[in-house]
Parts: sequence; C-alpha cells; structure tokens
Amino acid sequence: MMNWNEYALLWNQAAAKVIDIRFRVMEEEEGASLSYLLPSSVFLFASRGSADVRLDGEPSRLHPFHVLHGGKGANLEIMPAAEEFAFYLVFYKAIFPFTVGNALHRLADERKPFHSPFQAVPHEPLSLYDKLNQMNRLWHNGQALDQLKVKSLFYDCVHELLRQLSVNGSLESSPDLVQQTIRYLHEHYQEAITMESLAQLLDCSISYISRIFKAKVGTSPHDYLIQVRVEQAKKRLSSSELSLQSIAQSVGYDDVYYFSRLFKKHMGVSPLKFKKRIMKEKEVQFNPLTGSRFSIVQGNRFLYSDNENHYYQRGEVHSAMSRNTKPSFAAVMLLCLTLLISACQTGGNQLNHANNSAAQTQSPAASPAISANGSNATEDGQQAAETRMFKHLHGETEIPSHPKRIVTAFHLGQMMALGVKPLGTSTYILQNPVLDTKDIEDVGVPLDLEKILDLEPDLIILIDAYVEMSGGYDAFAKIAPTIVIEPYYDPVKDITLMGDILGKVDEAQQWIKDFEEKVAVSKQKVSEVIAPDETFTIMSVFDKATRIYKDQNMGGNILYKYLGLKPQERIVSDFINNEAQTAPYMEISAEVIPEFVGDHLVVSTYADNKEAFESFKGTAIWDKLEAVKNNKVYMLDYDLFLQSDPVAVKKQLELLTEMLVNNNK
Repeated sequence: MMNWNEYALLWNQAAAKVIDIRFRVMEEEEGASLSYLLPSSVFLFASRGSADVRLDGEPSRLHPFHVLHGGKGANLEIMPAAEEFAFYLVFYKAIFPFTVGNALHRLADERKPFHSPFQAVPHEPLSLYDKLNQMNRLWHNGQALDQLKVKSLFYDCVHELLRQLSVNGSLESSPDLVQQTIRYLHEHYQEAITMESLAQLLDCSISYISRIFKAKVGTSPHDYLIQVRVEQAKKRLSSSELSLQSIAQSVGYDDVYYFSRLFKKHMGVSPLKFKKRIMKEKEVQFNPLTGSRFSIVQGNRFLYSDNENHYYQRGEVHSAMSRNTKPSFAAVMLLCLTLLISACQTGGNQLNHANNSAAQTQSPAASPAISANGSNATEDGQQAAETRMFKHLHGETEIPSHPKRIVTAFHLGQMMALGVKPLGTSTYILQNPVLDTKDIEDVGVPLDLEKILDLEPDLIILIDAYVEMSGGYDAFAKIAPTIVIEPYYDPVKDITLMGDILGKVDEAQQWIKDFEEKVAVSKQKVSEVIAPDETFTIMSVFDKATRIYKDQNMGGNILYKYLGLKPQERIVSDFINNEAQTAPYMEISAEVIPEFVGDHLVVSTYADNKEAFESFKGTAIWDKLEAVKNNKVYMLDYDLFLQSDPVAVKKQLELLTEMLVNNNK
C-alpha cells in the first residue's frame, strides 16, 4: 500500500519538468490497441469510456476518472473496452537536487516515487480534469509563459491527487458525483457553466446529475450555483470598494442589471442597499457608545418565483431558488466570546441562577448530559456524560456515547428506524413520504446554523454534500460535536453505522434480523406466484429518453437482490454486468424499449413525467409489449422508491410483494 504522506514529502523536495502532454481518443475496433515503451514517468488520466490496460504485463480495467502512474521504461498497452476511450497522458521527469538530505535520498531510493506503478480513483476528479484541460491547451500553444503555467498546473494536479488519496486511499469506491459538482461550482462560479459542460465533465447525462443532485442536496445545480454567486457577491459588497459592475463580473455575470435583479430576489434588497446596510451595521458595531445589535434569531426569509430563464437560454446554469439566509458569523463569534468570558468569571464555582447557565457549555467530555427538553440530565454527584472518539470523513471527533439531542442533514430514516427522532433535519429529507416528521424542525437547505444553534444539539450528523454549502465544517463544530459520514444507500449498512453512532448497536442488529426475516417471508410469497425463469424490467418514461434501472434503486434492489427475481437478459448483459455502466440507470430510445422489457414491467412515475408516460401508452410500441398484453404491468410511486433509508425500503418491500402476489394469483 502506497504511503501517500511519504509520497507527498518526496514530491515536495523534487524538481519536476513536463516533457509532453497528449490527449487521445481511441475507438473500439477489432484488434485496436496502443503500446508505449514509456520514455519517462507518466500519469494516465482516463476521461471517457473504459479500457483494458497492461502496465508491464499487469492487467487492470480503467473507467472514467481513474488515474494510472507508470515509470520510465515500463511497457504500457491500452485496449478500448467501450465504444471509445478518451485519456490524457502527461509525461514528466523529476529529480532530487543535491541539497536534499541523505535521509530523503534513502527514502526516495526505497520508495521510488517517480517509477512506482499505481492506480487510483480520485473522489473529486473534476478539479483535476479542469487543470488537465488547461495544461493540454497551453502546452500546444508553445509560448514560454504558457509552458511556465503548465508547470504550475502540473504541481497543482499532483498536489490535488495526493490530497485526495491521503484522505480516501487509492481504489475503494466510485467518485461521489454530487460532491464533485459542489466543489466544481465553488471553484468555477466566476465562469460560464452550462449543464451540458458539467454533464460532460462528469461523464453522465444532464438528467442524471440533476436528479441525484436534487435528491442529495435538496435543490438543483442551477439553483446551487446562484446561491454560491450571491454569497460571493455579499462578501465583496461587505469588504471591498469595487464597483457594482466589477462585482457582477467577478461572480460570473456580465450584465450588471440582471445581476442586480437576481440579487434583490435573493436578498430582498438591491446590492447597493445591501452594502449601505452593512456599512451602517459596521458603524454601529465599532461605536463604543452604542450597544451590540447582533442577533442570533433567524431573520425573515425572502421567497421568489422561478422565472429566471434569460441567462439559461444563453448557456448560463442558474434557475432561481428559494434560499436560506447565511448565519451571521459575528453572531456566532459573539456568543462564543460571551460563553468564554462567563466561564472565566465563574472560576470553576457552581452556578446558582439561570442567567449564568450558558457558561456551562463545554466540550462533550466535560459537560453533563442534556435531556430532550434542555435540562440538566445528571444529579448531584453523578459523573459527567460519557464520550468517545469517532473517526469520520473530516477527522476524529469526541462525541457523546449516547447522544440525545441530534440534528442530521440526511439520515432521518436511519435514525427513526432505531426509535430516535432528531431535533431537526434538512428540507428535502423532511419530504420523505413514509416518515412521521411532526415536531422535527426544518433547518433548511443550505442548513441554517442559527436554527441549529437554537436547537442546542449535542451531536450534528452531516454528509459531505451539505458541509461546504452551509458554511464549512468548522462552523458546525463550534455549535456541537459534528461528524461527517458517507451515505451508503443500503439499509443494512446505513443502520449498522447509525447504531454505532447512537449507541444502539443491539437495536440495529435486531432491525437487521427483523428485516432479513421479512425479506425471507416476502421471497417465499413471491416465489409461489412467479416462476424462476420469468424476467423483470423497471422503467421510467421521460420526454427525451426512457430510463431502465439496474439493481441499485427504484425497486431494483428489492426485486433483484432481496426477492431474487430475474432481470431481463439485456439488462444483465448491457447494464448490470457492464463495469462501464456506473450509474443506477441507463437511458435508451423508444424504438429499442421492446428489447429491454421482460415478462413483467414495473413503471415508476411522478408529477413531472406522468404526461410523458401517458403519451407513450398511446403508441404501438407500448401495445405490443408482452408484459402489457399479459397484464403484467405494475405502477410505482417514483418519489417513494427514490428513498433508500431503512423505513422506506421496508415499505417498498411490502408494496412490491403485495403487487406481485395480488396480480399473479
């Protein structure tokens, strides 16, 4: 296993020179292959498609965003495994100067960082590929300044690759497309971004990235980009003397009048009035004769309609969105300062009245447990609440062993399956149709830090998609112990993790046992009415394409994994067994639908695609499907089957079992 910290240490001391940059697109043809005897060290970055490669005879399969490194003199063979395989080759030479100490020279001789082969999957590859595009373009310009910029970008690429690998390892899981999109929008909000260019970078369809982004974040990429731009504009208005035209251009808008209208829709005031208000607040803040006017109470929200089509037609990604105002950093800092002063004044003595109770806020290791109504849960003489260290995506955090007051961005169903109701969760998650969300606070999207502060949580559970958009990890950690975990979209894995976090391991194991028993009963019922050789297809019809689902979601996990039913043969060969198909569904054209439909057809619909489905039902293609002729069509609620939490999956299992049994008696 490569030690990425040592690798970074050696790269920090090396002098590197880019020798050549090539971008190739290979088409899959019989016998098509490339063979290189590498003239120098090389990074291969897969951009599109897939290929079988051999590096000094060692075989591997490359997919989009995979990275392969090889040393000088190695033999590299590339054979496309899809219709086409697009990739970058960056040839380089790196040496250590004589001034490097003997210890580093010995480490370099042992590790051979520029010659050792490795394969990796960056979890956030968009930033890498953006730099590669620039490097390739500048390299072929041939100008001296361009070559210097290429060298700088090459070091940036190596740094970004090592940063991601040092956190996530080399080849564990596929990149998170939503997290990539979020980071890309934050890094490129100043540029013109289209959904077409974004989908091309991610190697997926526009509809797919739009859907999964909204499912995970609660809003569309268009809306999210607008929010990022408005937040950046607010910073510039608050801290600079730039003209309004300059600020508009700096956040991606050439039309200052359009920018002003957009800003007013989000903030309720024009940019100039916003700036005057901020300046006035600063005057009050620094006036020693005036009391503090900071507030931690949530202000009014401004709503607006989704009618911003002008820029989108010009290629701008930006549909309007309803947003939550960003919490005042000064308010949080003032609260922290108040608590610190109060704590110092107590001198460790017992507090005697309610006005001093805020000073008791300390780290989890030292604080008494807080009950659901906010009162002190310990009695005199009892030990402080137990805590433990928990490793997560943003490090290691001390958390309560049995947290009671929890805010979660995403894992509502996972918690409620264990009998725990959080204090608050995000807007989108509250829309889960199978959960009782009464008395759970909507903390918005992005997450409203001031609302969360008011809830006085003892633990905050996030996923990465919500961290950056809501103010960053440190902003949450100042409120309460905060952990960032990965959503598995698998009920057993998710509830196992949640049982560990909540101190409910036994309850989680009992849930898994009950679920497995429920699956076994359902499987037996279905096997009595469905023959083993009967095949199934799950489909959604949209205006421009039809989606065929594999065994991951939209009922595919239940039909194919839990109930053991058989997918139609083309779905297996072209999709489930095709490593190049990483998305949970495949889009096909209407004329080939009959080739993918099995004996039974499951159709999922929701408000936005019902019209398209009804239109398709009036075609000859629909009428000729064997599943339609034999009345083997089952309708699903798209929004319900999009959910992946344990409560929803149990409900999905019940509904599908009931449908299959009742329709095939």
